[in-house]
Amino acid sequence: MMPDYAGPVEGDVVLDDLVNRHPRFPNGEPHKALLMRVEEKYWNDVSARKQILAELGLTHGLGDEWYADKCTYEEEALRCFNNHSRPKQGCIDWQDDNKRIGNPTKIGWKAGPKVYLCNFCPVRSWVDTQKRHAKGLYKEH
Repeated sequence: MMPDYAGPVEGDVVLDDLVNRHPRFPNGEPHKALLMRVEEKYWNDVSARKQILAELGLTHGLGDEWYADKCTYEEEALRCFNNHSRPKQGCIDWQDDNKRIGNPTKIGWKAGPKVYLCNFCPVRSWVDTQKRHAKGLYKEH
């Protein structure tokens, strides 16, 4: 379960990771998933959330772990950002291997997506803006 997001997949690193994490089963068959929106008022209502999860066959507290992990990544990224004197343009170790999230073995990193702590850092906004400029997505005045 994730917070609502209506933009392109590439604009939300966690959604992008979810979509690209396992595009196919080992036998080559594609994964099929259904993403749906639940109004925030229902998701924030504990009894409504339990009913939604039950109807989906997810009776344990799925979602709580995701929120905790995301908060941990955001806290670690902010600590890193502060350690680098809160850079306004880029970062000296943007998406270096030491910032990669996941299994740090050669086999683990070959199998999984490349998600970095940097994706949760405020510097990401500057990086995304630079990428959009390079693609010509902003009108020049």
